[in-house]
Amino acid sequence: MVKMAESKMEEFFTEKDVQMYSRGDVLRGRVLQVNETGVLVDIGYKSEAQMRRTDLAPFRNQEIAPGEEIEVLVTYIDEDEGTVYVSEKQAIYEKRIGELERIYHDRGYVKGFIEDVVKDAGYHVNLNGIRAFLPGSHLGNDLPADIGKLRGQEATFAILELDRREKNLVVSHKRYLQDQERQRLDQIFSQLEVSQVVEGQVKSIVEFGLFVDIGGFEGLVHRSEISWKDLPAPPSSYKVGDPVTVKVLDFDRKRQRISLSIKRLRPDPWIDICERYPVGQVFSGEVVSITNFGAFVRLEPDVEGLVHISELSWGYPEDPHEVVQVGQTVKAVVLDCNKGNRRISLSMRRAEPDPWALVEEHYPQGAVVMGAVTKLTDFGAFVQLEDGIEALLHISEMSWEHVARPGDVVQPGDQISAKVLKADGAKRKIRLSLRALQEDPWHKFLQNFQLGSIVEGPISEIKDFGAFLKLTDEVEGLIHVSEVTDERIATPAEVLKVGQVVKARIIGINEEKRQVRLSMRNLEVQEQQEHALEEAGPSGFTMRELLKGKSFEETG
Repeated sequence: MVKMAESKMEEFFTEKDVQMYSRGDVLRGRVLQVNETGVLVDIGYKSEAQMRRTDLAPFRNQEIAPGEEIEVLVTYIDEDEGTVYVSEKQAIYEKRIGELERIYHDRGYVKGFIEDVVKDAGYHVNLNGIRAFLPGSHLGNDLPADIGKLRGQEATFAILELDRREKNLVVSHKRYLQDQERQRLDQIFSQLEVSQVVEGQVKSIVEFGLFVDIGGFEGLVHRSEISWKDLPAPPSSYKVGDPVTVKVLDFDRKRQRISLSIKRLRPDPWIDICERYPVGQVFSGEVVSITNFGAFVRLEPDVEGLVHISELSWGYPEDPHEVVQVGQTVKAVVLDCNKGNRRISLSMRRAEPDPWALVEEHYPQGAVVMGAVTKLTDFGAFVQLEDGIEALLHISEMSWEHVARPGDVVQPGDQISAKVLKADGAKRKIRLSLRALQEDPWHKFLQNFQLGSIVEGPISEIKDFGAFLKLTDEVEGLIHVSEVTDERIATPAEVLKVGQVVKARIIGINEEKRQVRLSMRNLEVQEQQEHALEEAGPSGFTMRELLKGKSFEETG
């Protein structure tokens, strides 16, 4: 009788215990059976709890098997059928969602493993057993997009969305990176002070300056802050990767900008520049750059003076490279110092004696000199006699013959001998002559020909006003169109041609202009005059007497 009562009491308590289970309870159970449709779990109920395969933990390391103990959450109790439905996945979710909620509200971060890809959307992430969604746009730029490389990779995430009821959990690795960068910049800017000197490294070089990394953030050294001198671009001496010391000029955390300076690490050298480089003093410096208008000479760091091309030498260089080269050490006189405009004008030539001071003594009139032809112009050639001394050889002084172009007689680089016509130190001019060293063909002509002489030679040139007859290699005479023939013609070309050999008589000579007038008319009259001269014997006229105006009657 007593045993029957105890048996009914145990059955009563068991049924009561089972009835205490409710939806949402988390229980421990043992797997009894696993099949294609689901899993049977012993939770101490009068019948085994049922669990669908979709309710298994999402990130299991191994397949579930009979005998395994697991935690499950009661999702539904069918009291009519006496069946309890459970979920391992929801048990894990409920157990860990509280911690994730705390992290979400505290704006913290959570670690997880990227497990799989969601096509055209993103990735599944395992947050210690809870599945979260990672949008593709929130992957971050430090991770590869290829799931083959991502799968199983651990990363840190910020929680973007968490809805416990809807079981919606969205994370972002990109947001985590942005937060870390923001914290890093906050720390960098919090440690900065204006005028602070810091060490950095050149990260990139652009036309307007240098970007320098000063501990995880790049500040700009504008080209105007590299040197105390004006720079059109950063000097080529700076290379990417170079260590560099800089001074903080200003910073703006909101705009994320830091302005740096290199030149302000040292005093401005232009403050007392004119006291250190007074006008008239001679200084040594290095040629650092050459332009078409002159050369820049470095007197000290960040201080350069300009030697204009006209002040490079006592000569007349067309290109500064003819006088100086980059890297050459030179001496120069300060011509002007302008502190306001930060300019110093220098002269190299005035640091040397002026070669023109004694030019009249060194190159007296009539002296024969040697020199090199430096350049040609339309009106002549310039000849260098020594450094800083150039003389002009005018085209009219190149030859006793007519010269059409200076290049027909001399070329740049030719070494020539010439006679000094005049040297003027005050005007810095010397005139030379080549023809003065040659025999004057005009004098020779006057000795061999006289007024009225019959001459013969080729026609060298024909113009509308007349034809030129070559009398000697150097002297030509003009046959005016009216003196070509007794007949009326419009141009000599009607009866003459170049190269044709003709006879003519000399009817006029202008010794001052070195001109000879000829006539092809009345040659018979001329022959009679020549016969009379022959009969006059030794008392006949000379050419010079005829040029002075004497006549046959005056000598009779």
